[in-house]
Amino acid sequence: MLEPDTEYRVRYHTTGTGLDSWSEPVIFRTLPDLPPPKRPDIGPQPSARNPYTGQPWTARWGGLLLGENSSIVLEEVAGLLDAPDVRTSDAELLQRDGLTPGTDYMGARTITLTMLALDDHELPDLLAAFAPGGDERPLEFAFPGVAGGRSRLLARVRKRNVTVDRDFHAGRRRVTIELLATDPRLYSADQARATVAVAVPRGGRPIFPLTFPFDMGNGPTSRSAPDIDNRGSVDTWPVVRLTPATGEIRDPSLILVHDGVRRRFATRGLRVGRGDALVIDMGRRRITLNGASRFGQVDPGSAWFALPPGASTVQLDVLEGPDGVTADVLWRSAWM
Repeated sequence: MLEPDTEYRVRYHTTGTGLDSWSEPVIFRTLPDLPPPKRPDIGPQPSARNPYTGQPWTARWGGLLLGENSSIVLEEVAGLLDAPDVRTSDAELLQRDGLTPGTDYMGARTITLTMLALDDHELPDLLAAFAPGGDERPLEFAFPGVAGGRSRLLARVRKRNVTVDRDFHAGRRRVTIELLATDPRLYSADQARATVAVAVPRGGRPIFPLTFPFDMGNGPTSRSAPDIDNRGSVDTWPVVRLTPATGEIRDPSLILVHDGVRRRFATRGLRVGRGDALVIDMGRRRITLNGASRFGQVDPGSAWFALPPGASTVQLDVLEGPDGVTADVLWRSAWM
């Protein structure tokens, strides 16, 4: 065994009948030890357990990555851009042709996923994740040209079909899943948030009962409301959270302004103390104070408003309360 990076001197000795001679010396040096070749970085191996990062043509369901860099190949996604079934309220005309036009509403959305499972070890995880039943869970996806590129919806598994054939035996297992989304909208992956303040601070003084002489105060003028931008194509329902930090407020109200049209949501006889949490979910028609329903204290003339596509403003007002009262408006842009 020759040592690396070492010089050696070699002579050849020839023997035989009448022969006994030595060759001229041959000098050579062995090469130094070479580092092992670098293994190419091929990145993460395809696996359904790889993280979902919102790369194009990927999706996530139940903690499993679908599409690129996954052992679960998305062959087809149907139903995302289809129009849901329409729930019509048209009424038949008595003894006349035609119908009385009513209001149309969208029904549920059905999505069909056609996939190939290429890993024996991850097939049980796929079947478990897409087991029918249970509550709605998010399907997150990043498909260019669909609902802003990165979107989500809530759905449940209604049907699962696994084809067992020669391809299944060869490692190409085709799985077809039918999902039902009771809310047909496609929502942006990121939730937007804006903080709105009382437009005209009350300075902690009640408005009623009126006393003379009137004191108009020297408080600041109306505060501008931030733009609330629904980048989608259909109305989206906001959630409003109000937690007073400095004192009690009385009868908060909200006004949506869009294209000059105002819609007002108001409460009556509602007091929200310092540190209390008032949550108004416009889509579910739900208002809670520290988790308890306050639906009975919604003003009868109130409108549970949605945010139309484009820019709007939401104004906050209180009948009585300290300066600096704010509320957070949370929403997701929506597409149909």
